[in-house]
Amino acid sequence: MNRALKYAVATFVLTVLCGFSNASRAGWYIDPGRWHISVHAEMTCLDCHENISELDNHPKPAEVGKGLLDFFKPDHCLNCHSEIMDELDRGRHGTRKGVDPQRFQNCISCHNPHYLGLRDPDSKDKFSPDRPRNQQCGVCHEDRPALPEPPDNEAACFACHQAPPTSGPERKQQIEKLCLACHGPEGAVADKQAVLLIDPKVLEESPHGKYDCLTCHTRAAAYRHEEQPRVNCLACHTRHGESEAGDAHFTVECQACHFGGVRPVRDGKAGYITTKPIGPMGQVSDIHRLTDAESDANCKRCHVSGNTMGAAAMVLPDKSIICMPCHTATLSVGDPVTVGALLVFLFGVVSAVSVWFTGSSDSAGSPSSFGSALGGAVRTVFSTRIIRIIKALVLDGLFQRALYQRSQGRWLVHALIFWPFVVRFSWGIIALAGSSWMPEVQVFQDMLNKNFSATAAVFDVTGALVILGVLLAVIRRVITDRWGRPAGLPGQDRLALGLLAGIVMVGFFLEGMRLAMTMPVSGGASFAIIGYAISRWFAGVSWLNDAYGYVWYLHAVLTGAFLAYLPFSRMFHMLIGPLSAAVTAGVSDRHHESNK
Repeated sequence: MNRALKYAVATFVLTVLCGFSNASRAGWYIDPGRWHISVHAEMTCLDCHENISELDNHPKPAEVGKGLLDFFKPDHCLNCHSEIMDELDRGRHGTRKGVDPQRFQNCISCHNPHYLGLRDPDSKDKFSPDRPRNQQCGVCHEDRPALPEPPDNEAACFACHQAPPTSGPERKQQIEKLCLACHGPEGAVADKQAVLLIDPKVLEESPHGKYDCLTCHTRAAAYRHEEQPRVNCLACHTRHGESEAGDAHFTVECQACHFGGVRPVRDGKAGYITTKPIGPMGQVSDIHRLTDAESDANCKRCHVSGNTMGAAAMVLPDKSIICMPCHTATLSVGDPVTVGALLVFLFGVVSAVSVWFTGSSDSAGSPSSFGSALGGAVRTVFSTRIIRIIKALVLDGLFQRALYQRSQGRWLVHALIFWPFVVRFSWGIIALAGSSWMPEVQVFQDMLNKNFSATAAVFDVTGALVILGVLLAVIRRVITDRWGRPAGLPGQDRLALGLLAGIVMVGFFLEGMRLAMTMPVSGGASFAIIGYAISRWFAGVSWLNDAYGYVWYLHAVLTGAFLAYLPFSRMFHMLIGPLSAAVTAGVSDRHHESNK
């Protein structure tokens, strides 16, 4: 390959790597090293940007939203490269032949004028492929520790437009100098009405004060400045778990709770909660001052009557420990419903346990005691009997082997009620533990998110199975009573079944109300088929925000009532059965050992 062809290939590759789609990716910063070895380095900035010196205010905030092509005119290039048009008229451009001239009207779409080519094409073979070209100045002349200072007619331009270093205090200072030219309290005097102003002191005193602006506003120094992506807090921070924010806030932007100087707004198309600055442009904003996200006043940005955020009018407590059998919940016990339900539940359990440890004496004639029972339990754990006990817990407790052997119909009814709670509880515990210990793992966040397809489907299906189990239990007992109930068989605990069915049915209505208030959201929510269908009934209802809190408390009260009643109900055997099977297995194994 001859030298001319090799240079053409090298130039083409460099153009593609540095300048391809330049119009869409170009920024305001110039790499001085790459500029120094470019073919245009011997020119001045004003040779192309001749109108900059005529502006009263540069940059003009009203124009920073424009794209690079909005500023480009072909004459910028044709002033020096007039032969290009003659070649295009002949269907040629560079080494290409038979080209369409209309496809080559915007030179900067392919050519980046700041980094185009090399000043010494004959020296390219001496470059090392392992180092960037702008770090190999010693190939052509004596190596120097730094680039020469720009000439006076370019120094003013490079004071703002020179690419900042990758780290160190100089980077932060240089970036802030550019940003505060418009956004500082004294910046952009002629166009203050067009920009949001910030107080550098507030920014410096905030937790983010040690970072430069581009850390969060990644494309701030780029064309189409107003089309910046939303700041992604999760690039550095991990999402809150259930104990801090709960699944209800998966569609809420971090800034809505944590930033001052903003008000939450709802994106009508996606249903997500974003923010807008408070107050008119041209005034100093408090947007960088972080707020106390846990204060009720902060919560009432959204949680007020008549809000348009899709939020409940009430500031509701966290899902507490009594919610854990069904939901990913917290270990909190602060609300009155939870406290009252737990006190009654514990009283019932203690009463039942006191009965177990009252009665028969052991072989030595001394009364059985809790201490001796505890000692026996400890000895059992460290003996071979523990294997038999675990087997009994799994087969007779989880899979209800004994019940299946007696009546497959009763086993099916029990399984439809029991196993959905096992699945829900397991799902919730895994999600809670995972989101607390490894919040950066997406699968745990998906398990918390009710709008995630798998989560929506699991909770919807398991809820439906509980309703089916309760319905079959009632039908089966009605049929049994009609055909004659066997002597000694206790009656059905209709109160426990009614409370259980009420909890699940109200839960479905809550889910439908939630979806109706927050839709549209991700398509995964539609996998909650029943909840999604109910949400269609509530579509357009104006009082949902105010009613949601009352229905939520109804759901909580029913849950607390069921928990409080459980130790006194016939359904308590669902908890006692596995323990009884384990105790029976341990005792029979001990008797077997003593008879050897």
